[in-house]
Amino acid sequence: DADVRCSVLSIVRFSSALTLVRHRSSAGRAFRRFCCSKRQAPHYLLLVTMEHDLGFDLTEALEREDISREDLKALRSPPIEGVPASITDKQLACFLDACDKNIDETRKVLKIYYEARKNGPELFNNRDPLSAPIQQCLQNQDYFPLPTTPSGYSVVFHRLKNSRASNYHFDEAIKTYFMTIDSCLYTQGPRPGIIFLFDMKNVGLMHLTRINMSSVRKFFNYLQDGLPAKLKAIHVMNVVSFFDKILYIIKPFIHAEILNMLYLHSSNANMEKFYEEWIPKSGLPSDLGGDLKSIDELHQDHLKEFEKQRPYFLAEERHRNQESPIIEESTERMMKSLSID
Repeated sequence: DADVRCSVLSIVRFSSALTLVRHRSSAGRAFRRFCCSKRQAPHYLLLVTMEHDLGFDLTEALEREDISREDLKALRSPPIEGVPASITDKQLACFLDACDKNIDETRKVLKIYYEARKNGPELFNNRDPLSAPIQQCLQNQDYFPLPTTPSGYSVVFHRLKNSRASNYHFDEAIKTYFMTIDSCLYTQGPRPGIIFLFDMKNVGLMHLTRINMSSVRKFFNYLQDGLPAKLKAIHVMNVVSFFDKILYIIKPFIHAEILNMLYLHSSNANMEKFYEEWIPKSGLPSDLGGDLKSIDELHQDHLKEFEKQRPYFLAEERHRNQESPIIEESTERMMKSLSID
């Protein structure tokens, strides 16, 4: 069981750390004082390990996606450079499913995933849903997952609430979008694919002046090579007349196969084929001709989910930035944080 393995791992790491400092006089005394007087160190380590786990049911997901527990074990040995040793089976299941159960490919994607997050702190750090920058995004843009499609695909929706370019902060918007993808994985788990649904209704030319080219490169690097989900399609609704200018900006960063997944829909397009082949009306907001609540209502509902998932986002960042696959390195960082005699 993944939870049991995480518990054992936390205890082993704690025990190993204790052994390493046992004979270091002042440091050892400080470490033992922390462990013995407060008694909560093992529990604290376990809490950090468990809080960063995803929320879906692992057994159900493995059966649904035909994922082998043996393959999950195989991903852990040998350790992958840069990938935390306490990564959970739920996380591994998402990566493995995204890579069609190919162990070698999954290991490559795992490494890219953690490298992308390490090298893009402006997009992946400070992800508290209640922080002022994230709240500013959530007040001016809509973000939420939609129900899975009949084919089992996850769907992530995004649009601008208003046309004021001054309200659009590119890096924070990208960060919040990535958080929404993580939120979708948190609840829906591994799926046969994921669809990105963008509504350009309120996008104007001035928004192009807000784009950060470095972040555009990091955005597509992560989505194309490090995402723990298999991208199936990108649908752009209410496409603007100047979309060719947007495409000119982003095209150098997009793989050819991703361009082939791009579907553009004008405001007066006949959507029947889209409803039939991709997302039925039963899975779309009323604003897009669907049977669900309005975009604004769905966004407000997801804000509540974001708040519930806040412990996960905070723990995931701590885990990613402080954890190491090598016990000794993690121990040294723990030692430095102690009050030494």
